[in-house]
Amino acid sequence: MDKATRTQVSIALFVIGFAMIAVQDLKRLDSINLGFSWPFALMFYLGLICMAAGYYLK
Repeated sequence: MDKATRTQVSIALFVIGFAMIAVQDLKRLDSINLGFSWPFALMFYLGLICMAAGYYLK
C-alpha cells in the first residue's frame, strides 16, 4: 500500500471511529431521537478499534 492510500485509510478509520463514539454518546440526551437502537456498547468498542487502527496506520 503506498503512502497516500495508507494516509487516506488512516484518516477514514479515525473519523469513522470518532463518529461511532460520538453517536454512542448522544444516547444520553433525551431530546435527540436517533431513530434506531443499535448495540451501543459494541459501537463504542468498534469505534475505539477503528481509532486505534487509524492511529497505527498514520
